[in-house]
Amino acid sequence: MRKKQSKSIIQGVKHNKVVWLLTLSDISTWGSYYIISVIAGIYLANKLGQNAVEIIGYGTTIYFISRAVFQIPVGIITDKLKKDSDEVLLLALGSILMGTSFIFYPFITTPVTYFFLQFLFGLGTAMNLNTWRKLFATNISQNREGREYGMYEVLMSLSIAGFSSLAGIVANEGGVYFDMVIVSAGLFMMTSFIWALLILRIKSRKSAK
Repeated sequence: MRKKQSKSIIQGVKHNKVVWLLTLSDISTWGSYYIISVIAGIYLANKLGQNAVEIIGYGTTIYFISRAVFQIPVGIITDKLKKDSDEVLLLALGSILMGTSFIFYPFITTPVTYFFLQFLFGLGTAMNLNTWRKLFATNISQNREGREYGMYEVLMSLSIAGFSSLAGIVANEGGVYFDMVIVSAGLFMMTSFIWALLILRIKSRKSAK
């Protein structure tokens, strides 16, 4: 009986391709971020020297201020957009900006460079979160909300667990591979735009109506 119930839940979620694509987009975005977050402190300490902890604190502040400042303007823009295709493009652009900020991490030589990349990451995050949440809420299946949110959380949690383990292995190896790993994670983060754009191929999506 339980197997049948589990099978029906998975089959029900399978029918909602938009939810699957948004989930894969989020895995690419935030799974990559968790890899970077594990090793970023050690990595930046080597880049920024003795005051690294203080500089990282300021950088985190800049990220959250940038993210906060752009949340409402992006929200206003998405509310005014008549086509969900524009929202999908904003989601894709946000993912690209987020990934780009980490691709340039190896070029950090001064705190100013780091602060600018944190600002860029905040802007990209604001664009990503607002549009992703709106698209997910609009396209979620009626009377299946709990199951689809639950499936999203299961996949995200398992993915983040896997990415975090990978990050731990990398961190244990020392700083030899940090540049390569951070750039690779940034590139993988950017690939989430592909999943976002694939939404436009689903003609039956609710957000297009």
